[in-house]
Amino acid sequence: MINYAMAFDLDLLHAYSDEDIEELVRRNPAMRFERTAEGRLLVSPPAGFASGRSNSTLVMRLGQWNERAGGGGCVLESSVGYHLPDSALFAPDASWLSAATFAALRAKQSLEGFAWICPDLVFEVVSHSDRLSRVRRKMELFVKNGAKCAVLIDPQERLVETSDSRGVHRAVPGPTLTVPVEFLPRALAPFEVDIAELFASA
Repeated sequence: MINYAMAFDLDLLHAYSDEDIEELVRRNPAMRFERTAEGRLLVSPPAGFASGRSNSTLVMRLGQWNERAGGGGCVLESSVGYHLPDSALFAPDASWLSAATFAALRAKQSLEGFAWICPDLVFEVVSHSDRLSRVRRKMELFVKNGAKCAVLIDPQERLVETSDSRGVHRAVPGPTLTVPVEFLPRALAPFEVDIAELFASA
């Protein structure tokens, strides 16, 4: 029996296409569907209150920073799916595309459907249903596919980690999460957020 309170992955008889996943999303709007490069389907239930509130705070702060210093970039929330170069299809909890990356996306495809590009900056907030090891693996894969920086936030464990060209799963001691401008093309200032604010509801 499947525990629908937990995220799980399915080893399918055939590979699910982007169109198949779009149909699953339409039929099951409360669930999140992603696909690994190996074709495994990842299914996640709705987020709990603590992770949901942390994610909302994160998206708000990211949007405020983008307006001030994002250099014309674009902030997206968790409903956006990215078709990555290795064929994985992931939907991070929050993401940022630099102005150049967003322009490249618009030049090659309609903005309807999944984005065939890797965002420059991604965030995953670990929910009660997630396995930390699985979220860490997603961070590695985002960086491998071209993300400049991937940030993992676990409100329950009071844990923040960054993965980038300097290494993966590097713990941020606090009190502030800082993503330096070297990982934010065309940005005018680093992205900073008070870690305690992200943990406030946990």
